[in-house]
Amino acid sequence: MSEETTIFDVMPGQLMSVSDVTKELSKMWSVSPGPAHEAPSEFRASQMNLILHFGLKTSLDEAKERFNTAISFAQRYPCRIIVLCPMGREHSDRLLEGKLFAQCYVGTSIRQMCCCEALILGYPTRVAGFLSNQVSIWLENDLPTYHWFNRIPSERVTGMHMNFIKRCRRVLFDSDVEQENFADIEWPRPGVAVDLAYARILPIRQSLGQFFSRFDTDKLAGGLKTVKTRYSKGREGEAVNLLKWTQECLEACAKDAKVELKAEFTSEECGDAHSLEIEWTYEDSRRFLWTHEKKGLDACVTADFGTGEIKTPMQVGLLDAPAALAEALFFSN
Repeated sequence: MSEETTIFDVMPGQLMSVSDVTKELSKMWSVSPGPAHEAPSEFRASQMNLILHFGLKTSLDEAKERFNTAISFAQRYPCRIIVLCPMGREHSDRLLEGKLFAQCYVGTSIRQMCCCEALILGYPTRVAGFLSNQVSIWLENDLPTYHWFNRIPSERVTGMHMNFIKRCRRVLFDSDVEQENFADIEWPRPGVAVDLAYARILPIRQSLGQFFSRFDTDKLAGGLKTVKTRYSKGREGEAVNLLKWTQECLEACAKDAKVELKAEFTSEECGDAHSLEIEWTYEDSRRFLWTHEKKGLDACVTADFGTGEIKTPMQVGLLDAPAALAEALFFSN
């Protein structure tokens, strides 16, 4: 990030004082369009608050990409988006600044119109500890709140931002971009934190789960030696989550088959041959290998669980960003 331009500077919206943001928002939705048309408020049925919280290490391009993801999500799941944009020490003399972004999107008919809103706060890091006070004013208090951290150091989350978490139904992070393991944070409630990388592999988990369901649990878990995921650069989060999901599945298989699971579970970067791989080895000739190409939807299973070799192509991909956001917020365990 350059010294001249901050995340707040590149966010869209009308610049105004922080105190005027909610006033202007209220005026905007109450505008009367005339007797022949409906007011924009008819198409603004917010279901939730979504706080998008950037850290200083967020690049300008990444910030814009995350913002666009949130807006795309809001077109399907109407919500109030609150964007928190830090300004570093070189901007310590700046005060809180506000922007208001609002836009209506029309589908194939006027009845498919959806109105989105984003309240954007620029703040110097010296006041980060007081953010919850300002955010509480901007929230729609009768709606559930979700919080999406992007490149916020874990010590700042635990030391300064736990007040946010107490009011949130879920907290999101992305292990592909975070340098620390957010899963290790002592969250106030079990299951409150969800990894977007785990949400993105939903189609993969579904496809592999359907494949494994064809085999007896003792053939899957019995005599298993190693389970290893391999990943290309930028896919570590997906690989680690795929490994964890596989381990949980195999533990359930071992329990059902009344066998001991002794396998070693590991993950490693493998270069650019494939986007993701997972391989199982056994004490005998059984084996399993799943590979996913780096581009497109092509994947392949090569396996032998004691009944002969199976080679099965698959068409499966990762969820796109708005769909992964919805999966993480509403459905992931």
